Amino acid sequence: MTLTEVRQLISELDIRPSKALGQNFLIDQNIRDIIIRNADVRPDETVIEIGPGLGALTEDLFKQARRLIAIEKDARLAEYLRHRFLGIELIQGDAVEILSPSAVASSLFPLPSSFKVVSNLPYSISTPLLECFVESKNKPRSMVLTIQREVSLRLAAAPRHKDYGALTVFTQLYYHVTIVHVVSPHCFYPEPRVDSTIVVLERRDTRTKLEDGAPFHQIVRLGFNQRRKMLRKLIAEYKGVAKGFQAAAIAPTARAEELNIEQWIILANTLKPA
Repeated sequence: MTLTEVRQLISELDIRPSKALGQNFLIDQNIRDIIIRNADVRPDETVIEIGPGLGALTEDLFKQARRLIAIEKDARLAEYLRHRFLGIELIQGDAVEILSPSAVASSLFPLPSSFKVVSNLPYSISTPLLECFVESKNKPRSMVLTIQREVSLRLAAAPRHKDYGALTVFTQLYYHVTIVHVVSPHCFYPEPRVDSTIVVLERRDTRTKLEDGAPFHQIVRLGFNQRRKMLRKLIAEYKGVAKGFQAAAIAPTARAEELNIEQWIILANTLKPA
């Protein structure tokens, strides 16, 4: 959709873009094409789109996927999309609540067995939504997302980098992260105040399997909550710390930001509650 088309449509729908809902509508055809090309949706696939807005991506996804589930919080836009795309599976509500691990576990929103996520994510919910997906038992096969640049840098960061943190580790435990394009604010209406990026997350296999019950999330959070302190002291309450550090070849003075994904897994597999 062009800027003229977007302005005309929101005028017809009597909609004022909401900053609280992160409503920055895509108006650049080239950016849309990059997203759709990287999504590579096949006719047998299920796709979840979060925050479809005026349907800039929805039209292509609806044509290409076997099943498209769209989650839109704005009731006015949800009604518009239902009329525009007859037969769409549209859920009107807060995606963070709908896709939370507790809601999915209790079958309030049963996730498909295999699915992709393709979305221009509202900035305000990009991080909590990513946490929902990486902590869910039924994870997306892949995700193609437009998110603010600072979040994508955190997702793709390497150890010892200032952007490397808990969200990095939780995401890279399951996904390869690739930033494929930087998106200017001029590509949206209204223009956001920051650059965006298109980021692709593809499921990955680790050489070392994370064992059931291993305190992975707990020790990662402990480490990054006080990232200036030595990790060994922060997780001292666990049994097997010395053994875990030796098995993972971690220096005794190491801080959380120095460990790669494999080291975190080996350490978590070795530790036991005090």
